[in-house]
Amino acid sequence: MLRILGIGSPSGDDQAGWLTVDALRTAGVQSTAVDIQKLDRPGASLVGLLGDADRVILIDAMQSDGAVGHIQHFAVEDWPAYRHGLSSHGLGVLDALALARELGSLPSRIDLYGIEIGSANPGEQTDRRVEAAAQQLAQLIAADLAA
Repeated sequence: MLRILGIGSPSGDDQAGWLTVDALRTAGVQSTAVDIQKLDRPGASLVGLLGDADRVILIDAMQSDGAVGHIQHFAVEDWPAYRHGLSSHGLGVLDALALARELGSLPSRIDLYGIEIGSANPGEQTDRRVEAAAQQLAQLIAADLAA
């Protein structure tokens, strides 16, 4: 089974993962073989969503020195270099993935995408560059799945 997880919160640009999932659903990426979910800062509960999937695609907001709207793909070997930039949540995505690795719960394939964000304050609107990046990433993922 393929599981696509858009991680975020209702705070400004932190909706990047959710927007990508919405765009994937709008594009018709949904079937009985694909489980698409929007998660609100899942923390350690993310580990339980990894073990029963063959492939997982994770999308989350990231804050580093990049331009707002920049999309980055992280290979497993890249994870240690981004411990502080990916995810704005308490127990971040990389922490949960590291825990899953230690527990032997990682699926055979994980694609981790980050969308560079600006502000993630409650009540703020999502930046248009983040919205455009979510649409672009959804197109990339849909094309990858169709290939």
